[in-house]
Amino acid sequence: FVVSRCAGGEAATEFVTAEVRRGDIANNVTATGNLAPTNQVDVGSEISGIVTRVLVEVNDRVVKGQPLAIIDTERLSDAVARSRATLAANDAAVARERATLGEALAQLERLEEVRRLSGGQVPSQTELDSQRAAVTRARSSLRSAEANVVAARAQLSSDATQVERAIIRSPVSGVVLKRSVDPGQTVQASFNTPSLFIIAEDLRRMQLEVSVDEADVGQVRAGQQARFTVDAYPGRTFPAVIER
Repeated sequence: FVVSRCAGGEAATEFVTAEVRRGDIANNVTATGNLAPTNQVDVGSEISGIVTRVLVEVNDRVVKGQPLAIIDTERLSDAVARSRATLAANDAAVARERATLGEALAQLERLEEVRRLSGGQVPSQTELDSQRAAVTRARSSLRSAEANVVAARAQLSSDATQVERAIIRSPVSGVVLKRSVDPGQTVQASFNTPSLFIIAEDLRRMQLEVSVDEADVGQVRAGQQARFTVDAYPGRTFPAVIER
């Protein structure tokens, strides 16, 4: 080996050549941040009461309109029954006032016919004016009774809506991220709407918020392509687009 090395001479020098090309210089900006849903909805309650049932758990998938929890409706159902009875009473009052108006009109027609046949002798003008005033009062009473029916119907609709709102429904389709209520808990919605559930609308599209250094932020533009990794999936790279 020594003889061959000494007698072999120097090895020939080899060169690697490549064509010169014009290209882009990639400047990477690296930052860390938090990954969150693009749309996160806080679901609360518009009414107060005791929660009787909770129908979902954390990480459950829900669809829009699906019941999440139910608040006790016993007091609200009593209000609906009371409003329904008030509406029935006002309907009866309208029927009574309508009959009174019909009677007053018929009496006025009789008096006017008698006055026409008697050539204005009877009944007296005072009696005729009194009957006309009675017709006017009957019409006013009928309009008042009809207005009471409208108010009672509106109150019944409002009470029925309150019963419907006792069922807390999901406003969007997504995944339950947080549940802050248990059966038997009292919900108070007098001042601020309590947050009972947090639902992420679509976890297939996420939003990443990062803190970029001041020296690098000038190179960041909306529309640029980006890549990110997460600890849950080491070795995998996910695509992203800078929105703002």
